[in-house]
Amino acid sequence: MVDGGGSTDRPILNSRTFPFIEAAHFTPGPRTSVDLVVLHSMESSEKPGTARTVAEWFNDPSRAPEASAHYCVDSREVVQCVREEDIAWAAPGANRNGIHIEHAGRASQTAEGWHDAFSIAMLHLSVELCASICRAWSIPAVFIEASGILVHRRGITTHAEVTRAFKTPGGHTDPGPDFPTYWYADRVAGILKEGRG
Repeated sequence: MVDGGGSTDRPILNSRTFPFIEAAHFTPGPRTSVDLVVLHSMESSEKPGTARTVAEWFNDPSRAPEASAHYCVDSREVVQCVREEDIAWAAPGANRNGIHIEHAGRASQTAEGWHDAFSIAMLHLSVELCASICRAWSIPAVFIEASGILVHRRGITTHAEVTRAFKTPGGHTDPGPDFPTYWYADRVAGILKEGRG
């Protein structure tokens, strides 16, 4: 348990504002509905500045993989890389209907690794972000496993569950089995119940 490439003149669908470093690779929208918030780990160091470093990597066409996410989060900052009405290239099978959040850290982290001071601060930032996404797109704050994805349930999931659902060859397993998924979804639900987010 944890405690403690498109046009810049398209409208943003909600009032949240974060530093914006546009990813080199994404599919322009607009899309008008989203079903999933998909959680990822960046497979990078847990240190301040990681969100911006990964966002800059997504942005650089000479270095960027053919991948992107909507948001990168570390213990101090949220950086947006793809507008929510556009489609990030993050998890095949859940790109067109997902908003994707990358977290500093690795899928191999233990429960203790996701419970250190850095992760606690990052997860609280991410939960607030996720709650605002769920509110903006009317997404239920419930965790969805692979079987639920396949029957088009709406909610919060992980890249690993998307991989399991669509049997993606060489698919990713992030953010890992010890990421506190149910705590995360419960926390988002609590924020929405309080009328925040």
